[in-house]
Formats: sequence, C-alpha cells, structure tokens
Amino acid sequence: MYHEQLPYRRVSPKLIVLRHIYNALGFGIPVIATTIGLLMLHASTDFFTSFPVAYLLFAVPVGLLITAIVFVFIIPRQVKALGYLENRDDLLLRRGILFRRQVAVPYGRIQYVDIRQGPLQRAYGITQIVITTAGGGTASTFEGLPLEEAERLRDELTQRGYERLAELAAS
Repeated sequence: MYHEQLPYRRVSPKLIVLRHIYNALGFGIPVIATTIGLLMLHASTDFFTSFPVAYLLFAVPVGLLITAIVFVFIIPRQVKALGYLENRDDLLLRRGILFRRQVAVPYGRIQYVDIRQGPLQRAYGITQIVITTAGGGTASTFEGLPLEEAERLRDELTQRGYERLAELAAS
C-alpha cells in the first residue's frame, strides 16, 4: 500500500539540476553526433538526392531531442516523488510517479550501508546511498541525499542494524 500521508523526508532539490545535466549529456551528445554525421553525409554524397526518403534519417536526432525535452518536465516530478522514512523496524524508500514503488528495508537485515559520490554529485554536495541486506545481498539504492544526511543515515542504520542483531542473538 502506498501512503501519501506518511511524513517522508525529501531528497535535495539539487538532484533536479544534476539530473538535468545527465539528461543534457545523455541526449545532447547523440543528437549532436547524429546530426553532424547526417550533415556530413548530405554534403559529401548525393545519397539524399538519390533517395529522398533518406531525409527521414533526420527523425532520429529530432526524436532524441523531443525525448530530452519531455524529460525536462518529468525530472522535477520524479525527484519530488523520492522520499524516505525511518520507522521503528524498517526504512521505507519510495519513488515513482506513474509506477510507484515503496521498499521496506528491515534494520535487522542490513549488512552494510555504502555512500557513493561521483564528481558531479560531489560538486553539488549530494550522494547516493546503497543499502545491502542479508539473504541474497539485495541492494537498495537511493540518490539525492546531502552528504551530511547520508552520513547520519548510514550511522543510524548501522546502529539500528546492530541493535536488531543483538536482539536476535539474545532470543
């Protein structure tokens, strides 16, 4: 069950800017490369005059560009849908606009918590946290936490995991 009314903590709004940069790089480079390649083909051969249908090849960069523009509007909503909640027994992670997903990570099953930061993430002061659990080593990844909050959460999750483990050993 997906609970909108629960007091989920939000991720940093800086994640929106970072995802826009990833979007621009991920779509911009292929759009530019494809367009330049097609223009060079057009200038150096009579391929397009021999096959007028070949102009449809320009639909590829146009399609990529339209997709990139659509993502400009989707990314802020995606980031606003991200949230986490520290319950008594587990950590709830939520994401998704259309296809919503909520993952409960029981504290007693946490093996380790990893904080990752690439160069762009470091420049924006946000991180990615990876929680690995026992029983198959399932990992839950959550992006967009400020470094200080990620470190606090890592310490808190580790402490709660040790407490749950001690409770299980005592029983």
